[in-house]
Amino acid sequence: MSEVKRRPGRPPLISRRKIIDAALELDAAGHVLSMQAVADRLGVPRGTLYHHVADREEMVALVAVARLEEAFDESWMPAPDADWRTWASAFAQVMRDALVAHGTPVDHVLLEGVAGQRQLAQVERVLEAMVRDGFTATSAVRALGVVAELVSANARAVFVQRAQQAHGTETHKAFTAMIRGQSDYPTPLLAAGVPDEQPDQEEQFATLLKVALEGIAAVFLAEPPTA
Repeated sequence: MSEVKRRPGRPPLISRRKIIDAALELDAAGHVLSMQAVADRLGVPRGTLYHHVADREEMVALVAVARLEEAFDESWMPAPDADWRTWASAFAQVMRDALVAHGTPVDHVLLEGVAGQRQLAQVERVLEAMVRDGFTATSAVRALGVVAELVSANARAVFVQRAQQAHGTETHKAFTAMIRGQSDYPTPLLAAGVPDEQPDQEEQFATLLKVALEGIAAVFLAEPPTA
């Protein structure tokens, strides 16, 4: 991309927010994000950006977080009297959908500034429902951490599957054929149970979340053993 022609005089003032906005515009237009492309869009030398972001990786992460901000409005929230499973499931789903939608792995989904305060307030609502239904504050936070790890793991599985595309499908088919075709060490249960196609990660997430919530209930809400 050719560098934008700049007028003589004082250089334009930029900020971290302006860098993110420019990167979002480029991303929305389908352009590959690079420090040079963002600098060109802002009309500044590329080196100016490094006063605000460390490198391209940080810039991409900031764009991902900005996309997440858009997802965390209050529309996902269940009714106030819904049980803790409904609250935790809804929060997990909106997190997962946001992560998968923007297409870039994000390690930290807690946001900064006003958006971060809004998200933390939503986390607090989930925790309130959990404490109301029998969790302690500590166990509720630990349990929601388990859910967050599950969300992150599934989102990354989606990214891996996207990256593999046809190659991953062929690898799975080869694995399935090997399991079903071996004779020296037959594994009939594995052969019968292995799916023909790669698992759908959305269905996989629904199953894993259900299992996780049942496990959370068993670990954190089980009655203490009697003497």
